Amino acid sequence: MPSNTEQIKERLNIVDVISGYIKVEKAGINFKAKCPFHNEKTPSFFISPTRQSFYCFGCGEKGDIFSFVQKFEGVDFKEALKNLADRAGVKLDKFRAENSAEVDRENREKERMYEIMEEATKFFEKELVENKIALKYLEKRGLAKNSIEKWRLGFVRDEWRSLHDYLINQKFSKEEMLSVGLIKKTENENKYYDTFRNRLMFPIFDINGKTIAFSGRAMQENEKTPKYLNSPETKLFYKSEVLYGFNVAKNYIRKLDYAVLVEGQMDLVMSHQADVLNTVASSGTALTEFHLKKIQKLSNRVIMAYDSDEAGEKASWRAAELALSLGMEAKIASLPRGEDPASVVKEDPKKWKRALRESEHFTDFALNKAVRENEGRNLTREITKNVLPLARLIQSEIEKTQFIKKIAQKIRVGEEDVWNDFKKIEKSKDGKMEKSEKEKDFKDEKEALIFEAERYGFKIDIKKTKEEIERRSELKKMKQELQRVAVMLDDKNISKEEEEKLKTEFKEIQKNIKKNNY
Repeated sequence: MPSNTEQIKERLNIVDVISGYIKVEKAGINFKAKCPFHNEKTPSFFISPTRQSFYCFGCGEKGDIFSFVQKFEGVDFKEALKNLADRAGVKLDKFRAENSAEVDRENREKERMYEIMEEATKFFEKELVENKIALKYLEKRGLAKNSIEKWRLGFVRDEWRSLHDYLINQKFSKEEMLSVGLIKKTENENKYYDTFRNRLMFPIFDINGKTIAFSGRAMQENEKTPKYLNSPETKLFYKSEVLYGFNVAKNYIRKLDYAVLVEGQMDLVMSHQADVLNTVASSGTALTEFHLKKIQKLSNRVIMAYDSDEAGEKASWRAAELALSLGMEAKIASLPRGEDPASVVKEDPKKWKRALRESEHFTDFALNKAVRENEGRNLTREITKNVLPLARLIQSEIEKTQFIKKIAQKIRVGEEDVWNDFKKIEKSKDGKMEKSEKEKDFKDEKEALIFEAERYGFKIDIKKTKEEIERRSELKKMKQELQRVAVMLDDKNISKEEEEKLKTEFKEIQKNIKKNNY
């Protein structure tokens, strides 16, 4: 007897499923649409009825009906399976039997974890309402009552077991509290105490708005007490993947086609209060590739708006470098020295919005900063060490060439000299990157070739396409190089000698492209 997934796939056509979420149109034997996982003007998202799969040429997302529903709705496989089984009229009794009591136990455990986190959120909310000092503090920081309610902010007293005792009365066990990080156990004695004490509590939500963790801000700061204390990682909470506020901001990021990234929860709440609803926060943890890829499914543009101190500047630099390496457009919003987004919003929300409007592309920010703070040999060293390597992260050849030109103009040297130094940097890193880049190119081109074959109705033997895929990858690189040379030829300030040299190079690349493009 066919499995549940096979039965569902037999009854549901991928085109019908996806067209229930987005507008699709016929394209040969396939269908196409604007990708729902990244912003684009021209459709590059293709659906194959033959293979019952989808592939996006823009962002690389691919899969079947189950992975589409998972990605679009932000649910796990189990939820996607339930959703599609209902549409297909497939009963999942066999699924429960096949997966045994172990899966049922895990599912019940997870549901119980959600329940205890919800109960803790309510407890903290009630404690805040009853604590005038904590409310006064939030008022002093500029938070409005509706913001406090919207983000379900709370408070916990300076007591060792207030939450513990409350949850015991609500019929939750100590083991359940430990599993979500709400309590801790002493090392030598069999005693338990609350993880959070005398703190403002910020619930951290999953994409569906369920509480999965907490971040507590200390009411009294000292050397022994960390300013912010976050829940440990659990089966619900993986800090390298969760963005605070994403459950609210996701639709606005897609609509406005950019995200604003801040560091802390207070920054985020105040930014949303100022009506910048596409703001998300990394919740006091280092920004990861997973965080940015989550944003990239909705938009390829991000503005970093971190604190204006030295630590904040370093963090925004690392974040922007990571965004560039993923092919995103990364900008930096400059705030007055010593300020953070929350304090700027409190002073004047218009000032915060102006800072975002005036944000600079990260490469321009880095170059201008280097020129502003250095001169002479120090400037040359700073450019070579920290600014020029950024060009390697720029995926657009046109933008890369324009950046090299800006550097040459800013430090008043020949453009060719800057290119020579840049090539030395590339050469030193190419050996390490070449293998992984080739593997990625091969995988992407293979998937593209399969869809292209289907689109025009001809058959191919995938095993015999390695040579064709490698040819396409090489052709892509040559076209990028041709683009770079063309941009340099457009510069009216180059010498006759440089112009002749570039023309020769241009013709040679054209010749190789023609030779490869059979």
